Amino acid sequence: MAVVAVGLAAATMAGSAPALAEGSWSSYIKEWGLNSESRRWTDNHLDRAATTVTLSKCNFYGDGGTDIGLFRDISFQPDAKFGAQVNICSTSNWGEMKTKGSYYFKKTSSGKLSATTVTTRY
Repeated sequence: MAVVAVGLAAATMAGSAPALAEGSWSSYIKEWGLNSESRRWTDNHLDRAATTVTLSKCNFYGDGGTDIGLFRDISFQPDAKFGAQVNICSTSNWGEMKTKGSYYFKKTSSGKLSATTVTTRY
C-alpha cells in the first residue's frame, strides 16, 4: 500500500530552500508502486527556481532506480505532463515551472520504491 506522510513539513522559505525559492517540503515514501502520487503543492511562479525532487536512503526492491514524473493538475482535463526522469536515489530537476498551478509527482515505472527522505523544492 502506498503511504505518504500526512504530517508533512509546511512549505518553507529561505534557509532550507535555494536562494529565492518559493517553497519546499519534505516527507518520506513507503512501498510506492506504479502511479503512486505525492502530495500536491502550489507554485505561484513568484521566482525562477527550478522544481526538484530529491530522494535519499532509497530501497528499490531489486531495481536500480525508478522513474518519477512531474504533473500540473488541470480540473476536468488530463493533467499537464512535464516528463519522467530516472531517479537512482538522487535529484530529479525539471527546471523552472512557468505556469502557476498545483503540482505533484508520481512514480511512473513498475516495481516498488521506499525513500527515508523526499525533499521537493519549487
